[in-house]
Amino acid sequence: MLGLLRALTKSNRSIQMGIQNQGLTLPLSRQLSTQMENNSSDSFLQNPSTGLVYGRISGIGRHTRKSDISSMLGISKLSPDDVRFEYNANYAPVAVMIQFPSRNAYEATLRAVVRKSGLFRMEMADRQKWDTLPRYDGKTILLLGIPRNALADDVERFLVGCQYDASSIQMFARQPRGFDRSPARAVLVEFPSQALATHAFITKNRGFCLNSQIAVRLLP
Repeated sequence: MLGLLRALTKSNRSIQMGIQNQGLTLPLSRQLSTQMENNSSDSFLQNPSTGLVYGRISGIGRHTRKSDISSMLGISKLSPDDVRFEYNANYAPVAVMIQFPSRNAYEATLRAVVRKSGLFRMEMADRQKWDTLPRYDGKTILLLGIPRNALADDVERFLVGCQYDASSIQMFARQPRGFDRSPARAVLVEFPSQALATHAFITKNRGFCLNSQIAVRLLP
């Protein structure tokens, strides 16, 4: 009789321990599953080979430069190669993308952006968006107000005295603001260096091409 009671007591303890173990195992598995889902949902935002993370900042000003981004975010070691601008159809910057070396670097910058909320905001972006953005790097100028009947030779005469890549000249139609103004053309011109592009901006801005005054913008 005593042996039977001992066996029942031992069996009861085993059942209780099994229930407790199941109770502990179930939440733990759910927690691990949740962590794996969170990690997988963020994986497409990172470069799997390097761990790079990309952020997109909107609300920037029209004349914002790469050095301004570094200053307003307080990132002294931000390389110009880690910053690219997103432009609208009129080549006005509407956003900037930043390449971060790690998730921690992105989150630290995000906290800085939050402290300056109201000026601009940052959200995570993917590598594909980064790869599609053009790279001007301060070596390209945009000529605005080129007459519709202007030819490439007219643009070259306008840029006389400047050292640039003649094969890079791109002319396209551009609808100016205001319904009372006729459509004009815009021109993109690439230069071998930032210094040469800056020289063209300084010396040619507000110059004339076929009696039309031309505005020159330096694309960062």
